[in-house]
Amino acid sequence: MSKILILLLFIFSAAFAKYPYVGETLDYEISWAFITAGNARLLIRETKNENELEIISRAWHNSSFKILSVDDTISATATADSLLPKVFTQKIREGGYKRNAQIVYDFKAKKATVKDTAFNKEVFKHGIDTAITLNGGERCILSAFYLARTLDLKPGDTAYFDAISGVKKYKLKVIYHRKETINTALGKKNCLVIEPVIQGDGLFKAKGKLTIWLTDDAERLPVLMKSEIAIGSIKASLIGAKR
Repeated sequence: MSKILILLLFIFSAAFAKYPYVGETLDYEISWAFITAGNARLLIRETKNENELEIISRAWHNSSFKILSVDDTISATATADSLLPKVFTQKIREGGYKRNAQIVYDFKAKKATVKDTAFNKEVFKHGIDTAITLNGGERCILSAFYLARTLDLKPGDTAYFDAISGVKKYKLKVIYHRKETINTALGKKNCLVIEPVIQGDGLFKAKGKLTIWLTDDAERLPVLMKSEIAIGSIKASLIGAKR
């Protein structure tokens, strides 16, 4: 029977050490079918504030890829010991779609302040300015992703995270499926194959699933991420890593 890892227990065990991958920068090539569509970068670094990290995710289209222009920046600040988010922001520019969103977490007051506006071809789509109640330990998608890299999972294990997407709270589930060896730009790598899914509405709810290949070593590098879409799949392949 699969072992269920409760997030609260993990936070308790991780709270005595800073996050291990600070200073890391990961560069990706994004492809659709046989077309190189763009690039992406993930980085995590310390800020000037004590016990605080900044996580940044950027994605942009290839100048020769004319199907859809993309210039997205997603960022978060979080505590360095337990990766609890403080501020999560999104600046999305995809074709004519524009979205600016921010979530400010206040775990002492047990609330999160949410601001979110979106336009499609300059036509207003939605606007949110509200607060929601926190139970404690909720994640943004970036802090959940980096925290998942440190979990000690075995095939068949499942980890659960409480998370927020906009004004919605949901359960993020990370399933560890199997081990697999794949060829990458960094050479042949033994990997752990995981799948983040959600229960109810949330950021990962889509027509297809997201699969991530993490190296089966101390670095837990996400060397490949694959998202199924209506017409094929989009892949993000790691092409460079530095720390």
